[in-house]
Amino acid sequence: MISQSISAKLPGKVMAKATRFMMSAGMLCLAACSTPHFLIEAENARTNAHVVLAFEDTVYNKHHVHEAFLRYVAADYREHDLDLPDGADASARALEAQVTGNSDSSRLLVKRTLAQGDLVAVHALWDKPPQRVQGIIRVDIYRLVNAKIVEHWLVQQSEAHSDSRSPL
Repeated sequence: MISQSISAKLPGKVMAKATRFMMSAGMLCLAACSTPHFLIEAENARTNAHVVLAFEDTVYNKHHVHEAFLRYVAADYREHDLDLPDGADASARALEAQVTGNSDSSRLLVKRTLAQGDLVAVHALWDKPPQRVQGIIRVDIYRLVNAKIVEHWLVQQSEAHSDSRSPL
């Protein structure tokens, strides 16, 4: 009703300009208020990378495996490393035995981190003195949902088997 009374009082050209102006203003507001999808995905990938690095630091450098699992791992966690059992609790217990079976000076030295969408890959050296002479070069791949780790895969080799021409 209001638009009918306004349009009855305004000439056609003025009404057309007013309509275009309102449409343009509306489109501008929508464009300004919406964040591009790629920026949201980039921020999610960055957040996921931070979660994974905090998890690995807590497990391998601070040696607080159960704390890391409580803070960073989802209840429906899937483990794809054949050396560890599936499930968050069983994996935490087995990883605790691996980490504490080595000395307190055992450290994970992160070399590279790649993050895309819900996946994060960490290329690192797990330095495990004094029981092992060489460390283990590894790539851990994690999948996250809502900033919680839900899956883990591992590829690793002894540092002794690495090609000396291309150091970690």
